[in-house]
Amino acid sequence: MSFYKILIGIGMISTALAFTACSASHNGPKPMNTRGKSPIYVKGAEDGCDTAKGNYTKDHDAFNHSKEYHEGWFAGRSYCQGG
Repeated sequence: MSFYKILIGIGMISTALAFTACSASHNGPKPMNTRGKSPIYVKGAEDGCDTAKGNYTKDHDAFNHSKEYHEGWFAGRSYCQGG
């Protein structure tokens, strides 16, 4: 009888671990918090993030003339590089 209890316990632990692994892989990183930021900051953050992912994206005019875009771009790049 104790063999069956051990087998059921192992099965329950294995199932719990399998569900934990699956749920973690679908969550991904938390999105960057841009709440309360201007649209130009958000655009900069999106472009900076795209750049960090290997798709160089930058509105050079906005980068050179808008402090918010400039800050957003660096924040997005840093966030999506993981640091």
